[in-house]
Amino acid sequence: MPALLGLLVFSVLLIPGDSLECETCRGPGFNCTGTMVNCSAAEDSCAVTVLEATVAQLTTREVMKGCVSPHICGLESFYLNLGKMITARGTAVCCEGDDCASVSPQVPPISSKANGKKCPACFSLYPPCSTEEAECTGDEDYCLDATIKSGVNEITVKGCTTKSFCAVVQEMIGTPFHASETLNAQCKPANKAPSSRFPLLALLGLLAVKIAL
Repeated sequence: MPALLGLLVFSVLLIPGDSLECETCRGPGFNCTGTMVNCSAAEDSCAVTVLEATVAQLTTREVMKGCVSPHICGLESFYLNLGKMITARGTAVCCEGDDCASVSPQVPPISSKANGKKCPACFSLYPPCSTEEAECTGDEDYCLDATIKSGVNEITVKGCTTKSFCAVVQEMIGTPFHASETLNAQCKPANKAPSSRFPLLALLGLLAVKIAL
């Protein structure tokens, strides 16, 4: 499952392309080596992206290098929160030519402080995707609802994410990825969770009136 979550993130961020040349590879840890690939005219930079995904307390790290479109370079750190069992965080760093060899992006710090917002959350290879409620943390101010169709698989991802990651997703909607992969997605601002203090205060007020009577 961590590998499939990586497929979603890397499909959005890195696209195989044909003028600028970028090293293209994917592997575990923080570094990988691969072949040089010609990028398309719309891809004016290379990028190194590191992703750390945690699924049911199992944590894996992956790195990917490849061609990117200009809007990727403003992404920097990003977070995905798909509920209690699945979280992911990563960093994308743009580079050119020989400079890419010295680029070593680090995973951003864990974001564990709840910000009071919530989103529907799930992860599934096939529909339907059974949702739960995720408590957003840190800069996770948006709700993501995304589907990648890859062959017979239809990977569905819902949860909290950052504004920067949503911006990239919106740019890539409907874009064909590697071979037959296609992304469909939407992002909406996350709603503030209703405070539980008000019902409690109302209940205490009601009890006070009952006692007074």
